[in-house]
Amino acid sequence: NVELALINPGLVHFEVRGIAKVAKKLAIPYAPCLLGFEGHGGNRTPTIRGIVVHEHNADLLRCAYTEWESQAVEQEHAQRRKAIYGRWKRLIVGMLTKERLDRQYGGEENK
Repeated sequence: NVELALINPGLVHFEVRGIAKVAKKLAIPYAPCLLGFEGHGGNRTPTIRGIVVHEHNADLLRCAYTEWESQAVEQEHAQRRKAIYGRWKRLIVGMLTKERLDRQYGGEENK
């Protein structure tokens, strides 16, 4: 862990959610950044936000993170589209099934 106040001049702090995953995938050495301590019911728990990396890896990590973020957005969009198509399919199949059952068993007589 690295405290933000004691950060070395050659290190850069990234406080972005999910950036540690990208750094791990690229095998970039990083350390979690300790910002302080919070008290919860008498217990002192560390507040860790973001990571620190060397300056020479910072640009690579920024570019990789933006690429990862755009892929995540595209993937989320594709999942939503698939869910919407699934709901429409379920609605149409249900309507066709109801129509077929009405034709087979005389749904008009029950009304």
